[in-house]
Amino acid sequence: MQLTSHVVGRMVSVLVLVLVFGLSACHRKESPGLSNAGLQKSADLLIGTLSRNTATVVRLYPGPDGLVGVIFKTKEGTMRVVWMTPHGAAIVPGPVITAAGQDLTGIAQQAIDAVSKTLPGPAPSSGQAGDIFPKPTIPSESPAPKDAPAPVGKKMSLQDFLTMSRHLRSIAIGSGPREIWVYFDPNCIFCNRLYALLKPYETQVKTHWIPVGFLKKDDSLKKATGILQAKNPVRAFRENEDRFDTGSEEGGYPIPSDISVSAERAVATSTVGLGQATGELATPTIVFEGTDGKPHSVMGLPEDLRKLLAEVKG
Repeated sequence: MQLTSHVVGRMVSVLVLVLVFGLSACHRKESPGLSNAGLQKSADLLIGTLSRNTATVVRLYPGPDGLVGVIFKTKEGTMRVVWMTPHGAAIVPGPVITAAGQDLTGIAQQAIDAVSKTLPGPAPSSGQAGDIFPKPTIPSESPAPKDAPAPVGKKMSLQDFLTMSRHLRSIAIGSGPREIWVYFDPNCIFCNRLYALLKPYETQVKTHWIPVGFLKKDDSLKKATGILQAKNPVRAFRENEDRFDTGSEEGGYPIPSDISVSAERAVATSTVGLGQATGELATPTIVFEGTDGKPHSVMGLPEDLRKLLAEVKG
């Protein structure tokens, strides 16, 4: 099925519902796929067999109707995505199409490609995920690959996480010499508290707020997109936080009538990037370079914000 770039772009919202981890509040939760040792072993075996031990599994994601999304890396370093059947018996290397014509594989691959482009290493190649597989063969006494497969659910290095965060679309608040990057959901009450706590430090710290959307499914995605696509994103962000309803835990920025494809894709990319980097979705998540010259990240509301900011490189 041939999909136009406009249709694919408008379908990015499905990615957040399909690919990322499901949460009901600003809490941390491991992906069901990552905690299932049986599925991990099945994915390793299937990907190893189909690629003749040239590809390694990086991460598993929950998919539609019990399918399991499998992100793997080829020997060239390219990140690809395929789906595995619910009990780990088989791989679906081609596109998974919904009744509405949504190519879930293509949407997931598009976001993974966008995230991968921000990191060091080979650029993603084009083509279907299944294109890299040789014709499947049943291995018999095959020698083990020289390099051991990467463990499923292995997180990004902190340096890669910081590098990626610096390249993702964000909203800068403040003008101080210190810089931090904060992943936030428009409907996250803890992000709202962090925003209030950071206000007194705006002349000392420049905060890059990276919008993600997952807490309230479509609502969070559309609000995050609306803030990012606004003519004045800083004003839109402040409106969302200053008018935050703590009772219903909802941001105050209205959902726009028209959604920008590029802004929506940017939010989806940041959401997937956060999941890839940490192995879970938690907001707020803070990333920064410390006074020790090393990258650091903190999930959730910091216990002592003053102490944390003092550790940020100026």
